[in-house]
Amino acid sequence: MIIYNQGSSISIRQSTPEDTPILFRAYTDEAFIRLYRSNHPSQSEEQLRQMLAERLKHSPEQRGYIELMIVHHRLGAIGVATLGDYSTIHRRAEYLIGIFDEKHRRGKYALEASLLTLDLAFNAYHLNKLYTYVYDYNDFAEKSTVNFGFTCEGTLKNHHYLVHDNRFVSLHINGLVVEDFRHNDKIRRLSLKILGRDITRPYEELKAIPMDEELATKYTAQFEKLRTFFSHA
Repeated sequence: MIIYNQGSSISIRQSTPEDTPILFRAYTDEAFIRLYRSNHPSQSEEQLRQMLAERLKHSPEQRGYIELMIVHHRLGAIGVATLGDYSTIHRRAEYLIGIFDEKHRRGKYALEASLLTLDLAFNAYHLNKLYTYVYDYNDFAEKSTVNFGFTCEGTLKNHHYLVHDNRFVSLHINGLVVEDFRHNDKIRRLSLKILGRDITRPYEELKAIPMDEELATKYTAQFEKLRTFFSHA
């Protein structure tokens, strides 16, 4: 299973135990986590490291979950994207994306990372559908999601309880099916402009995913080394 993708200034790769410090900071940052995944279970940095190590022992298909670090070529790790509740039977997954630093959230980094993740989801993983849940207080995320190409499929009224705020909030649910993805002219144009390739076309038509071979080889070797180490730990 492909767990790496590269754009012009952003690459995405599966998270590993080496990412523990930055993920721990993000997951304990209330301003970030209330937008990304509120009520995130509290855990120590060591517990997070062990969880990331455990994930390496199983394929994303087996665990139904893949977490991708968003890495800027100059700034380093700037965010995280997730395909959760991944079902090989239904060929669908919940899509989440979060940029750590607020000053980067309204720029093109999230857009490029989203294009790379959709490329993997529909072309490498052959998913039929991606869906997102957006908190009703996150207006910017909801507008961006729909503007990007997802369809708002409804609102789950008072569906989620915010523990820290002691109140219920509604969730907007948005979906993007592969047929709409293939015919989305905006995604086609954005991917050509930002990534230099049309991600709405299947890989069978493109024959290969253009990427920096040195970076891909380096990451693959590092990942396999980590997988071997933790599988025997």
